[in-house]
Amino acid sequence: MLNKRFIISAVVGSVLAACTLVAGASVMLGGTRVIIGEKDRQASIPLKNTGSSPYVVQTWIDAGEGKNKAPLLVTPPLSRLDPGAENILRIVRISNDLPSDRESVFWLNVKEIPEKSDQPNVLQIAVRTRIKVFYRPAGLAGKPDEARSLITLAVVAAEDGKGAALRVNNPSAYNITFTGFKINGGKEQTKAGMVPAFGAMDFPLTAISSPQPVDVSYTTINDYGGETPEVVTKAAVASATPAAAGK
Repeated sequence: MLNKRFIISAVVGSVLAACTLVAGASVMLGGTRVIIGEKDRQASIPLKNTGSSPYVVQTWIDAGEGKNKAPLLVTPPLSRLDPGAENILRIVRISNDLPSDRESVFWLNVKEIPEKSDQPNVLQIAVRTRIKVFYRPAGLAGKPDEARSLITLAVVAAEDGKGAALRVNNPSAYNITFTGFKINGGKEQTKAGMVPAFGAMDFPLTAISSPQPVDVSYTTINDYGGETPEVVTKAAVASATPAAAGK
């Protein structure tokens, strides 16, 4: 009985380990974001198969999970990529019905689908990679690399009235992606998130039980996918008015 249990455990462990290895993306994108300007006819991003097997690559753009319609089109929508091969994805704007006073954000999806195995009982996984696509109208106020200097921080009561949250208000015309916030010298670190242009977002805090002033440090992601220098500041307590959702 013990031997049988050991064998079953070993088999399950091997399957889980195999799944972990297979789940790693082999088709790699040449960037973490794409920016398409109002005057640009299109934007492009390279991708490469760094694995040892061929893949069918499916691509599409959405406006967020569950929002399939987007005014952008990516080509090719379906292609084969052999080991070591490269290709270029081109993103084209197909509609002008977008806000002109702020950035709009969409998502580029790249799914790598392995060819059907000729071996029996082989688990194959299609891995999807998602990166942001920003549409940037011409003539926006300010500059993208200055937007993070305009944000304001405040500590408010949590939405359910229990605990506290860090409210980040973004008055700029640019979407700002944060890598996360360190609270009170790193005693707590929030999850990363993107605060929309002219919007705000609340990040729940667990290290404090009620709103109180805190020390905050953070970094953001620039247009090139790099991390900006760390900013250290303080966040005071503010009234618990609802966070703006961004328009």
